[in-house]
Amino acid sequence: MPNPTDTDSPAIQGDIRLDSSVKSTMYYIGGVPVHFPFVPYPSQLGMMNHMIRALNKAQNTMIESPTGSGKSLALLCATLAWRQSFVVRQRKMQENVRQIITRFCMHNTMLLRSRYGSNGTDADPDKKPDAMETDAWEKPDILSNNYSFVTLQARAQTLQSETVDFILDTSKKQTLVGLSKDDLATLGEYQDAGKSATQRPRIFFGTRTHKQVAQLVNELRSKTPYRLRTAVLGSRAQTCTHPKAKRAESVDDTCRQLRDDNNCGAYTGFRRVLGSKKLAEGGELEIWDLEDIVSVARPLVACSYYASRELAATAKLVFCPYNYILDPAVRKAVGIELEGNIVILDEAHNIENAARDAGSFEVSDLQLASLAHECSGMFDHGILRNEHLVLKSLADTLAAWLQRDGAAFEYCDYETQTSVWPKPECSVDTLLTDLALTPDYISQVKSAQAKIEDYIASLRTQSNEHGPEDPELLPRDKHVSAGALRVVEGLLRVLKHVAHGSKFATDFRIAVVRHPNPELRTSQKRKRQSVFESKPAFINTLSFWTMNPGVVFSEIAEQTRSIVLTSGTLSPLDSYASELQVDFASTLEANHVIAPSRFCALAVECGPSGVRLEAKYRTSDQLEFQDDVGEAIRAIAARSPDGMLVFMPSYALLNKLIARWEATGRLAEIRSHKTVFVEPQGGTKDQFDKLLLSYRKHLSEPNETGAVMFGVFRGKVSEGIDFSDHFCRTVVNIGIPFPAFKDVKVMLKREYNNEHTMLLNGSKWYDIQAFRAVNQALGRCLRHKDDWGAIIMLEARFVQNANIARLSKWVRGHMRVFGRFENAKQYLDAFYDERISEDAKDMPQVLDAEENVTIVLDE
Repeated sequence: MPNPTDTDSPAIQGDIRLDSSVKSTMYYIGGVPVHFPFVPYPSQLGMMNHMIRALNKAQNTMIESPTGSGKSLALLCATLAWRQSFVVRQRKMQENVRQIITRFCMHNTMLLRSRYGSNGTDADPDKKPDAMETDAWEKPDILSNNYSFVTLQARAQTLQSETVDFILDTSKKQTLVGLSKDDLATLGEYQDAGKSATQRPRIFFGTRTHKQVAQLVNELRSKTPYRLRTAVLGSRAQTCTHPKAKRAESVDDTCRQLRDDNNCGAYTGFRRVLGSKKLAEGGELEIWDLEDIVSVARPLVACSYYASRELAATAKLVFCPYNYILDPAVRKAVGIELEGNIVILDEAHNIENAARDAGSFEVSDLQLASLAHECSGMFDHGILRNEHLVLKSLADTLAAWLQRDGAAFEYCDYETQTSVWPKPECSVDTLLTDLALTPDYISQVKSAQAKIEDYIASLRTQSNEHGPEDPELLPRDKHVSAGALRVVEGLLRVLKHVAHGSKFATDFRIAVVRHPNPELRTSQKRKRQSVFESKPAFINTLSFWTMNPGVVFSEIAEQTRSIVLTSGTLSPLDSYASELQVDFASTLEANHVIAPSRFCALAVECGPSGVRLEAKYRTSDQLEFQDDVGEAIRAIAARSPDGMLVFMPSYALLNKLIARWEATGRLAEIRSHKTVFVEPQGGTKDQFDKLLLSYRKHLSEPNETGAVMFGVFRGKVSEGIDFSDHFCRTVVNIGIPFPAFKDVKVMLKREYNNEHTMLLNGSKWYDIQAFRAVNQALGRCLRHKDDWGAIIMLEARFVQNANIARLSKWVRGHMRVFGRFENAKQYLDAFYDERISEDAKDMPQVLDAEENVTIVLDE
């Protein structure tokens, strides 16, 4: 372990402060002083060392570290410590360069004058200096023909990069007086560093949800001594305080309309938040989350959404959901600049799918009709008639093509029909030509969009100048909506990629998807404004699906200094580099901080009756299989203490097994040991939160024997929820959750990968999606070093070494394989007995268990 140093040592010079009130110890890791709140776990030391090495080399890296291993804290401390050290090194280098230039000027006056004097042929008096020491340009004699030595030296220092290039070029032709080989080496290092010699890298830390962002902010604020300007980017739904917008079906659209109509006093006063002492350096909310900035903004009648965006523009560390970084449109809208900066993407196990979604675009015929309707209104009012006519023509053309009669669909299921291009008889280029989407026409659309956006910006400027009381500014009939412009922007983005000659032209599939109008299914749903007098029976959607996540991710990689992908369950790691088209120079698979004696991992080939447990499509319909799985679940539930999670590949199998067990009485037997909860398919977030609260409340009450939650891989229960301690002592996995084989996007992706040899073939890609979902479910238990639990794979395919190798490192190294359920049950019982006995030693008293209560949950 690195040698610790007390934090009372002299503060490191840099632009990040250390809060002495937060207890920490300094460790030198990879040559960088890292302040950490406690003695790091070995896995944390490994992560920090790995992270610092990657940042030093400006490389991309992947880090898999199990949940509960202190991953977030290690990443934050390592990244901030590295940045602090990097800034110190930058400043030292810049000071050394200034001293070398000074010596050059003193000993090489004629060369200095030839470069920057009145007779210098290379001098460019119109060239602007770097950002440093621009006051030298204000000296009166800088514009004269007779430069003083002081002025020449000031100019040489001001144009530092140019001077370094001149010195190094001259040194190749002649010996420079006053400069040593070490001096020239220092200048060479400065020249090689380029922009990174002066740019202070900013850190963009993205994770999957706003809740996880809040957890990161709390880790930084409460556990680390690092203090710096931070910001959090969030949605309007979380930050808007306007009563009308909060009640609206779409907070985003209502917010934009209130802003454009100049009816939001909070928006016009959002800059009042920027002057808050609480948010200032050293303030009590210097490191803030969304709730904090809302609490500051509300009494000021100011907008926390736009204030947070303004603060993010200058923050050294920005937290946000990672779609803000991945999606080019969102990234542009919130002002995220990635050039030379560091991107950390936590919970990145779904990053490939998220990047594909960010690169894709879909628009319905209803949205196109709405766009045409708005543009027609602008035309009638005489506002930029030519420009709005171009957009209306685009919308009308696409909508008419989507709604055409006699369209052929090659993919059909129960409700949805899909047609995909390119086809053998029609290429994408031919389709675009048929739709008159020529390069010239697309240029016209782009020009029209730009002029309309400039016009709206000018209206907004006038609104700000006249103040909120002017009722004539930005009336609704003076401009198209932000939603309409987003449709145009999205179309232009994907049309640029699919156009002939684009390097991504073959990476997209264009599809028309027709499905029943969901508004006609029930009269209980809210009515929505429509340009149609009656609602259509079908919705037609024009889809541009990218098969290549590198369309958006390679652009991010080209701009950033380093990208760090991290998650508790990145495995299998095979596909990330090829799919994202990014070179990951290093990877780390960390061990769990939990002692091996505190968890067990079992794979079982056959059930209690000897039936082979293989949850494939054909075998899952066999009653023998269904009954043996049910008996295995009952036997495990009878011995497992506290909470228990059971995951299945699909809702279809889950519902099938529950129905069978209900009919045979097996479910009643399970209920005699544990209260049963079932994750419903679909439903709202509030409904799921209520279900989860009932599960947790049940397990928190005394004298309960426990509860079991049945869910599905990739469902809400399996993603991002903490089931620590008694909330989950056992995870049971049934089957392998391969993506739906006949899903159109899945079929297209498999075909695409088979056509591109630099990618994993379609079958390997398909397999990896399944095992990532398994690994994610396994991480629901064992959430900290003192936790304990069992992982049971009721699936015969997991007795194969090839499949075990695809599990996360912390699982595969401890997996025990059993051919018979009885043998596995004996081993499991012994594990439970040992752990329960250990827990009993720490309990002040043992309570008698009462009869368990069964809660029946309707979907």
